[in-house]
Amino acid sequence: MARPVALFLLSLFSLIATLNALPKFASRLNVSCKSCHVNPTGGGLRNAFGTSYGQEDLPIPTWQEQYGLEDFSTQLNSVVSIGANFRTLYFSQQTGGASSRTSFFQMQSDVYLSAKLAKRTFLYLNRGIGNRFEAFGLAGILPLDGYVKAGWFVPNFGLRMDDHNIFTRDKTLFAFGGGHDAGIELGFSPGALELTAGITNGATSDRDDNALKAVMARAEARYKFGSISLRGGGSYYNNPRSTGVLTLLGVHGAATLGENLTVLAEFVQRRSLSNNVKTFGNILYVEADYLLTQGVDLKVGYEYYDPDTKYKTGTESRFVLGLELYLISGIELRPLYVIRKEEPVDAPNDQYILMMHLYL
Repeated sequence: MARPVALFLLSLFSLIATLNALPKFASRLNVSCKSCHVNPTGGGLRNAFGTSYGQEDLPIPTWQEQYGLEDFSTQLNSVVSIGANFRTLYFSQQTGGASSRTSFFQMQSDVYLSAKLAKRTFLYLNRGIGNRFEAFGLAGILPLDGYVKAGWFVPNFGLRMDDHNIFTRDKTLFAFGGGHDAGIELGFSPGALELTAGITNGATSDRDDNALKAVMARAEARYKFGSISLRGGGSYYNNPRSTGVLTLLGVHGAATLGENLTVLAEFVQRRSLSNNVKTFGNILYVEADYLLTQGVDLKVGYEYYDPDTKYKTGTESRFVLGLELYLISGIELRPLYVIRKEEPVDAPNDQYILMMHLYL
């Protein structure tokens, strides 16, 4: 199950999408994704609160005081807002014995634009490398703080992470460009409950070639008692095609204990029917983040993927250890070491990764 570096680079390029939200921040603050992002399902352009949080609560305080900008805003005027996420990656991957291969890679170059049309109604555009983009309109006209979204967007499924190599993204519909699709999404926020449902083409191109459509739903509830913040939810995705059916069933959760420790977890079962053959695959993701001091997070993660539960071999796992360093507002460094394990043959393909993230 060894993966040549060329394929590794290709997979990185194809998997980087607009999923730039970090659920750990939402868990720490006990808020929804829309508290920090213009898109209510998270990711991409940050709103005024998200920008302020990135200015005041993320960076190392002494460096931010010395180098940070005052009165910073991404709003050009009362109608138009802009944003950006640039990620440059350097990696070193084992290739056998003491040898390794290294490369720089431009993971992401996304620019965002939002234009208000009316109260709680706006156009949204995200343009990235290659053909990756989001373009939709959103109108917050439904009851229960609800909205309707129409256009080209990423379906709301599970935890939206910014590491698109994690198995819960890589091994599901979010591979090959992030799962972008054309369709309609409805969302409601009654209190501490977040509900979304949508229907999309379920196609890999910009238009469908049949009458079948993909349907999806997601629910999440959050609760706080004392110094403990909890949230949990589930996701459903079903995409019937002329050649078969792909179904994803997911559960996810997060817990923040005090002000420092946050644990995230997600389990996805992938069910596929192709040529009258059923395949069940299981995917697990667990991450713990500990705030050592403002601007410095310790990250530990574990992932497991079983592509077909009928067989005892063929599984993959990843162990991740690293830091997230928010030096000043708009600059993050993330050194990671990734241990990869495969069954039945364990290939020498561990990785050292250093990512520089510039964001607006």
